[in-house]
Amino acid sequence: MMRDNITASVHYGGSEINVACALQGFGLQTRLLSALPNNNLGDSYLSFLKQHALDTSNIFRIGERIGIYYLEDGFGCRHGQISYDRTHTSISEIKPDMLDFEKLFEDVSHFHFSGITIAISESCRLLLELLLLEAKKRGVVVSFDPNLRKHMIALQDAKQEFSYFAAYADVCFGIEPLMLHAQDLTLFDRENATTSMLTERMQQLKEHFHFKAIFHTIRTIDSAGVNSYQAFAFDGALHSSKLFQTKTLQRIGSGDAFVAGALYKLINGMGTDEIVDFAAACASLKCTIAGDHLNQPVSRVNELLSKQKDVSR
Repeated sequence: MMRDNITASVHYGGSEINVACALQGFGLQTRLLSALPNNNLGDSYLSFLKQHALDTSNIFRIGERIGIYYLEDGFGCRHGQISYDRTHTSISEIKPDMLDFEKLFEDVSHFHFSGITIAISESCRLLLELLLLEAKKRGVVVSFDPNLRKHMIALQDAKQEFSYFAAYADVCFGIEPLMLHAQDLTLFDRENATTSMLTERMQQLKEHFHFKAIFHTIRTIDSAGVNSYQAFAFDGALHSSKLFQTKTLQRIGSGDAFVAGALYKLINGMGTDEIVDFAAACASLKCTIAGDHLNQPVSRVNELLSKQKDVSR
């Protein structure tokens, strides 16, 4: 019996790293805090980070493992499948007394974290809270992408943990899994939500967590592989982006590209309409690029925006 050939490719990434790579491509200097094992795989990952000009001075070489996920691509009616392998990884070995907070936050104006980091381990959560306290003490703007991964953390745990950490954030890139009250334990029905229902939910979350702004995206893909992407923001009023549509090469990382695009415009003091349009364009552009991250100049995104004809506000 002949077995089918099985091929695999390796891509370096991770939610916060994808955001950092995209921001670096836009011309903003980014700094990472993480850990890699002191072996050949760790060396290769570190080389990848340096190739993208990221500040790796706070990458510790400890532990034995890099977090991994395995993706089996879908096609047509067959959905993609992801398996996570992130227990006992190097980042969980970072201890607070290993950090020089003054050096870490030197010249830093913005601190970003994701729900994936929260889900990794208790030690990561303890370290993250210390970092958030230091960021707030220094007046650093904090952003949070809930980025729920149900294979890494149970929904009820995510609701409680993510809501706890959301209280530190100034800007939030998602409306779930966050709790408005102790009985708010189910996910918002985004598939059947009207614009008024979405506006109400975003307003309630903004007021409850004291966010400066909260974002939400709607992503669909049809049977022909065409991806539709639209974004919303609430900062006291609802803002909606242009609707972007494109044939899809790889959707993985499009959410991180959205976050990076929004952060780039936020850091540069742009208005909310410009922020959601640029961020949605970044996400749509990422769908045409293989791998985990978007690493394109701002001019490439602006080119896509200038050619976009279909406006839905």
